[in-house]
Amino acid sequence: MDKIDYIIPTWNSGATLEITLSSIERYGNPNEIIIVDRNSTDETIEIAEKHRCNIIKCSRSLGAARMAGAKHARTDLVGFVDSDVELKEGWQDLLMQAQNNKYPDAGVFGAYYEGTLSKDTVWPLVMHGRNGAFGCIIIHRSHVLECKEMERYSSAEDGALSRFLYKKGLKWYIFAVPVLHHQDLTKITYYSRMRWLGAGLRVREGFKLSNAKRIIGGALFGIRMNNSSESYVENWRVRWNYFIGYVRYKKYYEIDRSKL
Repeated sequence: MDKIDYIIPTWNSGATLEITLSSIERYGNPNEIIIVDRNSTDETIEIAEKHRCNIIKCSRSLGAARMAGAKHARTDLVGFVDSDVELKEGWQDLLMQAQNNKYPDAGVFGAYYEGTLSKDTVWPLVMHGRNGAFGCIIIHRSHVLECKEMERYSSAEDGALSRFLYKKGLKWYIFAVPVLHHQDLTKITYYSRMRWLGAGLRVREGFKLSNAKRIIGGALFGIRMNNSSESYVENWRVRWNYFIGYVRYKKYYEIDRSKL
């Protein structure tokens, strides 16, 4: 398999970055690992230097950070791995899928966070204009560079990319490749993340009554937002926090990690 460059946006990511980098070195077949850092004040930079990463700075949006990393990459295919994600051995299967040209309409070759998809999922899962997690994908660098809309967003930049690809006749593929998502090791709570995501939808689309009804209606009718196995009560809590972020988007659009 050919080596590829990896792009990791960071912002006070010291609690998990060592795990992420070690897993890329073990399973990712990396050519170079590019850290795009947003003025971290913890040990993020020291960890990145220890692993001989290429470190660049970007204090703008998360989407802009992903774009900056793509601009510095040198391989045609690049991997985007978030700083709290751990690759597993199956990632090598994703590399093979991305390089064998079996799916010519695939704009994204995605893995998934372990425990977030039903055991009955039919693989590969094909998203028509929708998206999976940006934090565990392989993509052609040119697709990212062409999607200028991404630079506007610190949340929902993955949706912007998915819509852009769909207009080009490309889809977001998710393969049976699980990765570990170590959110529990960070200081950002799961509900805070849901508020951040809800704020991202508001910034991207403005206020729409249909969105508000969909978020709350999904809570009332037990439509799971993420994990299909979570309880009705937990699904309600998830959706309620998403809705709070949607309504109070100016407060939750950015999570200031320096204050956590």
